[in-house]
Amino acid sequence: MDKLDVTKLFLRVAEAGSFSKAARQAGVVQSTVSKQVADLERRLGAQLVRRTSRGLALTSAGQHYYDEALRLVDAFEALDDEVGARERSPTGTVRVTSPPAFAAAYLMPDLGDFLAEHPGLSLDFVVSQRLVNLVENRVDVAIRIGNLEDSELRSRQVGTTEAIVVASPAYLRERGEPLTPADLDGHACIASMRNGKARPWRFNRGGAGVTVDPAGSILSDDVELTRAAVKSGLGIAYVASWLFKEELASGAVRQILSDYQCSRFPISAVWSGDRALPRRVAVFIDFIAEVCAAEPALRIR
Repeated sequence: MDKLDVTKLFLRVAEAGSFSKAARQAGVVQSTVSKQVADLERRLGAQLVRRTSRGLALTSAGQHYYDEALRLVDAFEALDDEVGARERSPTGTVRVTSPPAFAAAYLMPDLGDFLAEHPGLSLDFVVSQRLVNLVENRVDVAIRIGNLEDSELRSRQVGTTEAIVVASPAYLRERGEPLTPADLDGHACIASMRNGKARPWRFNRGGAGVTVDPAGSILSDDVELTRAAVKSGLGIAYVASWLFKEELASGAVRQILSDYQCSRFPISAVWSGDRALPRRVAVFIDFIAEVCAAEPALRIR
C-alpha cells in the first residue's frame, strides 16, 4: 500500500474503533490492517492507537494524526472531484443534518429527482431538532434556520424564512382573535425555547417595533410538538411560515396579526471550516438552494 492508502486505512480504524470492522469495510483481512497500522506507527515513531476493554482508542498523537490526515484526505478527494467534475458525476455518501419538519416538507418531495440525476450519491440523514456537532458526528453539511452564531464553520445562505402568528379556528372562536400584539396579553401563547429561555416575539409595522414576551402553559424546543399543540387548539404560536404550509392551505390553521411584519431568518447550509468541500457535498447544497428558490416562502430576500 502507498502512504495515502495506509492513511485511509488508519482513518477507517479510528472511525470504526476496531481492526476487524475496518478490515471488513476495506475488504481485507484483519492481519493486514493490524500490520499496516503497526508499520505506520513505526514509521512515525509514535503510538497512534491503544487497546481498551471496549475496543480501540486513539492516543493523543493518534487523535492529532487523525484530525490532520482527515483534512488532507478530504483535500485530495476534493481535488479529484474538481478535476474530474466535467467527466463524471459525483459519488459517495453525503451525511446531512436538518430540522425534521423541514427535511420532510421540502427535501423529501424532490429528493427522488436529485438522486436520479446523481445516481452515484447516497444520503445519510442525521435528523435532529437540536444542533448537531458536525465534527464529532462527522456530518458533511447541516441545514440551519436562524442567525448563525460566530464559529469556525463555513456557510452559504440558501434561503430565507419569515415568522408568522398562527392559531386554530377552534381556539379563535373560543378565545377571540387578537388584532394587535398588545392583545396577546391574556392569550395562551405557545413559546419556543432556546438555551432554556422563551424566545421573544418581535413585530414591526410602519417602522415601529414591538416585542412581546410570550406567556402560556406550553413551552417547547420541538417544532413538531408546537405544530401539534396549535392544531389541537391549545394556543397561539409564532413560527416559521413553512411549518404550517399544508394546514394554512386547508384552513386547519389560520394566520393572524398579518398586518404586522415578524422576524425574518436566513436558511443556511453549514459545513466544517477545517475540511475542503467535496463536490458530492457541493451539489447537494446546490440542490437545497434550488428547493428554496422554487418555494416563494423560502426564497432569499
